[in-house]
Amino acid sequence: MILVTGATGNIGRELVPQLLAKGEGLRVVTRDAAKVAALDPRVERIIGDLRDGATAARAVAGVDAVFLVGIIADASQTADRALIAESARAGVHRIVKISARSTGRGIGQVHLEQEELIRKSGVAWTFLRCGMFMSNTLGWAGTIAAQGAVFSPFGQGKMAMIAPRDIAAVATLALIDARHQGQIYELYGAELLTVAEQVDILSRVLGKLINLMDITPQAAGERMRAAGGSDQLVEGLVALWTMVRDGQAAFCNHEVARLTGRPAQNFEAFCQDHKAAFR
Repeated sequence: MILVTGATGNIGRELVPQLLAKGEGLRVVTRDAAKVAALDPRVERIIGDLRDGATAARAVAGVDAVFLVGIIADASQTADRALIAESARAGVHRIVKISARSTGRGIGQVHLEQEELIRKSGVAWTFLRCGMFMSNTLGWAGTIAAQGAVFSPFGQGKMAMIAPRDIAAVATLALIDARHQGQIYELYGAELLTVAEQVDILSRVLGKLINLMDITPQAAGERMRAAGGSDQLVEGLVALWTMVRDGQAAFCNHEVARLTGRPAQNFEAFCQDHKAAFR
C-alpha cells in the first residue's frame, strides 16, 4: 500500500494513474471528500486533517511507502511533521519527498528542514529536488484570456522546467523499488528557456499573439501578498524569482531519461497536451 499526499495536485494527478498501472494499492488523504470523488474507485480515501495526529496515524496504517508533497505554505509544518512522525511509528519502509535545491532561505529552507526531519525519523527516503514545474505556466491562463498577456518576474533568466508527468514517473520508481532509497535526484528539464521563449512557444501552439510584460520580483510578490499569500511564501518566491532573473538557476540535466529510459517532455509538447487549459 502506498499513501499519496497531494493526489489532486499537478504531480498527484499524474502519479496516481501511473502507480495504478503498476498494480499498486493506493490510499489518499484529504480534508475535502469532493476533491477526490473523481479518483479511480480502486483508490482508498482517508477523510481528515493531517494536522490531527489521529488522522495521520490512520493514513499510514499498513502503508509501505509515502509520497510526500509537503505543505510549504504552512509556516508551522504541523501536518507534515505529524505525517513523518506517524510514518516512523507505523514502520513505513520509505518516504519519497518532493523537494528543491536549497538556497538556505525561504521555500528552499523549508524543504531542507523537512528533509532533515525525514532523515532523523529513521524511515528510508528518496528526495526529488525538482526545478520549476511546467504546470506553473497554467497560471497564465487568466491574464492571457483577459489581457492577451503574461506578466513575468523572471526577466531574461533561463530555466529548464520539468513536467509533472516526468516527476511522477521518477516518483513511481522510487516508491516501488528499494534501490532508490537514500538517493537525491535533481530533476530538471533538458531545455533551457527564458519566459520570452516559453511565451513564443505557447503563442505558436495556441495560434495567437501573447504579449510578455516584465514586472519586478518585488511587484509580483506584492500581487501575491494581496491575493492572500503568506509572508513566508512571498519571501521565498521573491528570492526564487530574483535568482532566475540574475541567471543563477540555469540548470538542466537528463536525469529523467537516465532513470526512466525516456526523454523528459519538452515545453512545446506540454503546451500541446494542455491547450484547453490555456484558453
